[in-house]
Amino acid sequence: MKRKLGKKNIQLFVLFSFFVILVVVLFVFIIYRVLSYDRTIYDVSNGSFMYDKDNNYVLLESTAKLKQKWDKNYYLTFDKKSKNMGTDVVVYNENDHLIKVYGSNYEIKLNGDVVYSDKSVEVAKSGTPKVFKLDDRKYLVVSSKIETEKKEIDTKEYLIVEIDKSGHALLLNNELNTKTLSTLILKTGSFEFDVANEKLVVKEKVIDLKKVSGSTNQYVEPVIEEDDDDKNKGNGYNNYYNNNSGGSVGNQTTTITDKDDKIVINKSANLTSVVPYTSYVDIFYSVIDPKNEYLSVYLLVEGVDFNEKIILNKGSTKYRLTGLKPNSEYTISFGYTSYSDDGSDVLVDEILNVLKAKTKGINSTIEISKISGTKIYFTVKYDSAYAFETADVVAYSNGMEVGRVAVDATMAVSAKGFTGHVDFGESLGYEIKFKLENCKYNGEEVFPNIQAKFINN
Repeated sequence: MKRKLGKKNIQLFVLFSFFVILVVVLFVFIIYRVLSYDRTIYDVSNGSFMYDKDNNYVLLESTAKLKQKWDKNYYLTFDKKSKNMGTDVVVYNENDHLIKVYGSNYEIKLNGDVVYSDKSVEVAKSGTPKVFKLDDRKYLVVSSKIETEKKEIDTKEYLIVEIDKSGHALLLNNELNTKTLSTLILKTGSFEFDVANEKLVVKEKVIDLKKVSGSTNQYVEPVIEEDDDDKNKGNGYNNYYNNNSGGSVGNQTTTITDKDDKIVINKSANLTSVVPYTSYVDIFYSVIDPKNEYLSVYLLVEGVDFNEKIILNKGSTKYRLTGLKPNSEYTISFGYTSYSDDGSDVLVDEILNVLKAKTKGINSTIEISKISGTKIYFTVKYDSAYAFETADVVAYSNGMEVGRVAVDATMAVSAKGFTGHVDFGESLGYEIKFKLENCKYNGEEVFPNIQAKFINN
């Protein structure tokens, strides 16, 4: 007589089967990830310029190797160190002006066709302007001339465009690193790129770049009210495009008209762009206030050991925010105070823009350059944007201090750098380490993690 499986046993069997299937699917996924990455080791030549995963610039003074690992990130190996360059890398060489793209990408042809590549693409300087979609909300524009209508952006050869979910753009190349809060129309000789809307305009044709592998962009066009005359002039995307190529997102504008509906006066306040450096951020803004109606225009800045309100000069367009820590994130708010428009004495205090800006990391280095007997030589090169006033190179052998050398700051910021040595004598152990210590910048002690190691076999 056969036994029937109990209800509990059936449930356990189903659960076990589901677990086995899940393990198999996970195993297949892991195998796919391991086997599907680019195994080619690429040579990157001297003079190449690029940005790493955190958008810190890298300029090679010697040849390097670029290789993708199973996590899909490319890693650049040079001078006995490695940098994570992210899943897509744009390399520009200052010597031959070639642009190379590593990682999966989509080239958008000007006729609307899309060409996919899962490895590397080389783009010559000359030829037809091109557009590549590198990732979600990330593009590469290639052209001999790239600019906006009013030339707020005016650059050449190539431009990396990273768009946040609100439609704001980070613009990067070898001469530009700008965060902008304006709606941008980038123009080349062959097309126009509506950045916030991710649209490519080629003559009368509009190519929706969001449809190429999708987009998480949440930007919504502002509603534009039209009178009867405006409606007779046309509608749709072309009207928005023509009317807003110089507009901005998150600004405050008041228009006053007379009885004949003629514009009499216009006041506005707008944060236009932010450019981060190692210890400071340049903030660009625009204030139009002919009748002096703004009582104040200000910044609120919050971050690491930093919390300040800064009153801006309404007649200026730029403010340099100093005293910031490297590789740190700051929240910057742009606002104004004024009396209510109804003529009362009610004070209005409004925040117009809020953004996060991250300062660059310290690009100083220390390298072991030569070993001669028990003497080990090193070279220190300072980041010119964050050069220490004083610093010591401290030598360690198996964790014990052996000696220290004061760094000549003038030599360290030069192209050759500062070279010195430490004689380890009989203290030459297994692990040798040189580390920058007692570093001072602007009179304050800082603690960068800049070191070089050597294993003595």
